[in-house]
Amino acid sequence: MVDEKTSGRRRWPDGYDPQRTRRQLVASASHLFGKHGFDRTSLQQIVSEAGLTKGAFYHHFQSKEDLLWQIQDEYLESQREGALAIIEKGGPSVDQVRSLVELSLVGVAEHRPHVAVFQQEQRHLTGERLTEITRKRDEVEAIFRGAVQTGIDEGEFRADVSARIVTFGILGMCAWAFQWFNPRGRLGIEDVAEQFCAMILEGLVVDG
Repeated sequence: MVDEKTSGRRRWPDGYDPQRTRRQLVASASHLFGKHGFDRTSLQQIVSEAGLTKGAFYHHFQSKEDLLWQIQDEYLESQREGALAIIEKGGPSVDQVRSLVELSLVGVAEHRPHVAVFQQEQRHLTGERLTEITRKRDEVEAIFRGAVQTGIDEGEFRADVSARIVTFGILGMCAWAFQWFNPRGRLGIEDVAEQFCAMILEGLVVDG
């Protein structure tokens, strides 16, 4: 039996909050996987940093790999939903590509531990989990590639470029920012996005 709070969150009468517990485990694992790697992070380290027990862990996740999948899925799903919203809004391809670059970089800034884990630890996923993450990654790539290809087809972008190569370049540039972007540095993520967009679009847009 649970109490329904006005916030809509479900809590047990003793104050246990399943959603908060799940978030604590994801945050702990994201930090530790990014710092030490998946293989070198133990389940005990994850629950200790989260201030929880192994029992709490197994209430939410089947295994350490299941938690790794959750981290990667959260990041990809946020990118997928954001990219779809940009495309559904419509407008010139130049504006869509600019918005997609901004989405990708903001994702790096806001979900840096998730991005680090996504870039470095995906090889540890197996079976259906790997299949699902690969499918979502490919879907995000396809959305970006579609925006670039539309720009080529409609004459906004140069016809002598490959939409596939351009997409790989954009996603690679943006994703690798997790290695060097400093949120306390002189440039904010919006400033970085502006400079990335200038470089990318200068090489794509047809003159005149």
